[in-house]
Amino acid sequence: MFVPGHLTRQQGVDPRALTFAVLKLETTGLHPNRGSRICELAIVRMRGDGVVLDEYATLVDPGLRITNDEFHGITNADVKGAPTFPQIAGDVVGCLSGAVVVSHQLEFVDKFLSAEFGRLGVALPPIPGLCSLVTARTQLDRWGYKLDNVANLVTGEWPAALPSALGGARALAGTIARLVGESPQPLHWQGPRPEPLPSLPGGGATIAPRIVGLRKGSDGWLATLTARLPYLANPPRPRPDGVRDYRALLAHALADGRIVGEEAAQLATLATRAGLTQTTARQVHEEFLADARARAEADGVVTTVELKELQRAAKELAASHLISDLEEAAAANRARNNGPLRGWRIMQVGDSAAMTEVVDYAVEHGAKVAVNLTKTVRLLISDGAAQDDPRIAKALAAGVDVVTVEQARKLLEGEATKVGGGLFVDSAGEQVANRLAAERAAANRPEWHEFWRPRELTPVEYRARFVDRRDDWDEAALEIRITVPAARQMQPGPVPGARKAPVAAKKSGCAATFLFGGAILVGVAELVRQVVA
Repeated sequence: MFVPGHLTRQQGVDPRALTFAVLKLETTGLHPNRGSRICELAIVRMRGDGVVLDEYATLVDPGLRITNDEFHGITNADVKGAPTFPQIAGDVVGCLSGAVVVSHQLEFVDKFLSAEFGRLGVALPPIPGLCSLVTARTQLDRWGYKLDNVANLVTGEWPAALPSALGGARALAGTIARLVGESPQPLHWQGPRPEPLPSLPGGGATIAPRIVGLRKGSDGWLATLTARLPYLANPPRPRPDGVRDYRALLAHALADGRIVGEEAAQLATLATRAGLTQTTARQVHEEFLADARARAEADGVVTTVELKELQRAAKELAASHLISDLEEAAAANRARNNGPLRGWRIMQVGDSAAMTEVVDYAVEHGAKVAVNLTKTVRLLISDGAAQDDPRIAKALAAGVDVVTVEQARKLLEGEATKVGGGLFVDSAGEQVANRLAAERAAANRPEWHEFWRPRELTPVEYRARFVDRRDDWDEAALEIRITVPAARQMQPGPVPGARKAPVAAKKSGCAATFLFGGAILVGVAELVRQVVA
């Protein structure tokens, strides 16, 4: 099904101009010719420069009992209601079309996909493929070529959301992007160019993406839940009954204003059953919050308690933008109450436009407008139109400052813009920080470059190192030789009539057992060392 190509240091096509479809499978066994089937599939389509174009991920009902869930965590209950491979075959072909298919064990993936499409009677044309395991072995000189080890070496991070297929596909996609974009020597594609594939009937089937590795993080449980879902450019419609259950549980979880771990796990299960994607999950969350806001505004007033409930829910749902206007209004009110002119009470005499502007400015910065002249009034502003107003004379008699509109503007603006200097402001420290940042940027050489082979392995060298040695490994021919140290010469038997020493004899037996067991462990360790080497 796949025609292998290579990422090589030799001349070829710039891989940044290609589209890659990074594919990861989970299966019920290792041998499709013995009946093993696919039970989860994920594809990440990306450009060679690492820009993700589309994602696809779903559990797959294999049509048989799963007995190896200890390896991937997928149970028979998980795939209940998931689509079968015939239902998603059209979507899979669409994701692979026009791309170089990448897998960490391309031969393994080839066998399973060929078997699945063969059962449907579908013969696809040859598709260019890239085995990242072969690429890693050819270019990197570091033992440990499992996907998580290679991804950690190249990206500096352990893959998240393993062992889900989408988590593996994302980790591999990030690894390929780093290899293409940051290798010490440019890599080129040598192999067939990707071509469009013939479309299959169907497509757009409801999916069942698996969510693993939930973490609360700094943004909350739902942010991680949503991130674990696939990003589909054209997401399928979720199941209405699944969305109904998801919303009901969401309301129950947010009744106390926060989501805890057990509730997040239950929501993840319902998100899978509903067939949510990143896009549709956000739509459900936003519609949920919009409905709650509408209930709060039904009586024409959003109380402080209601606003706090909305804010807590919006934070959990990552949808604060839907109540930003309410928060801005509340923030403006708090700013007025805690502004730099807090404690100022002013009185106005006159109603000119200039007077209104100055008074509005004062109120926005925390001042209060007095109706009656009392001893708490700090400033009386007159626009000069009513010099005989008795409040002016009364203010002067009480020692209250009486100023014109222009004088009031300067006074209030000066008071509002007073900014105290920080206790720890230090321009020299800022310069040191900038210098260190520049030094780090200049020395920003990826650590994995240390394991870049001086030259890539040739096909002959690769076969000798990674293929032939495994083909020659005959387990039946292995011999385990264990050398047990000879026991010390036994002392002459006890003198007749003398008392026995049972404690000493017991200790001697324990020591012999310990020596024999230790010798076995040493022998096994040596065997393992020779096999691994």
